[in-house]
Amino acid sequence: MAQHHKLNATKRSIKGTGKLNALRAQGILPCVVYGAGAETIDIQVNAREFASMLAGATSEHMLVDLQIDGTGKLCLLKDVQHNFLTDKAIHADFLSVNDDTVITSLVPVVLQGEAAGAKFGGLVDQTLYELPIKCKVKNLPEEITVDISALNIGDILRVSAVTLPAGIETSMDGEVGIVTIEGTVGSAPAEAAEAPEA
Repeated sequence: MAQHHKLNATKRSIKGTGKLNALRAQGILPCVVYGAGAETIDIQVNAREFASMLAGATSEHMLVDLQIDGTGKLCLLKDVQHNFLTDKAIHADFLSVNDDTVITSLVPVVLQGEAAGAKFGGLVDQTLYELPIKCKVKNLPEEITVDISALNIGDILRVSAVTLPAGIETSMDGEVGIVTIEGTVGSAPAEAAEAPEA
């Protein structure tokens, strides 16, 4: 299950591009909280604390215990807008949720183990780094781990071969490749490398 990150926030009455830019210059990040059946709340958080939270997470799609003026609200960090020059966050959207809220999210795909083919000169080429999933908040994983230790040179691990945790489904086509073990000059499949001389 995904880790809950904590973040302090206060309600925000300031609006307008110029005024929001002034807030950002003071190290304050403007945000908004919304959700089905819930009022939309304009809030602000400490930009440095927000950046630290992102730095310690595996994905920007995370569960956050927002403490808004001392009142807790469980949210999914839904979207982060970045300055295209500095890459600093300039706005964030939070979706208000509870444990049984069904959400869609992107979860990092993490490779585990050493591919058998890598021992014979093969290169591990990961092409899918995030998997779109749908699940209840209480089932949201921090990451999807896939074991590549059995892969030899030329093998492709596809989405259909991944066993997802209970309560989680993905809309990704099962034929999409996650990782391929590429051959290189001088590399050989494990069978060839282990074959005895004639």
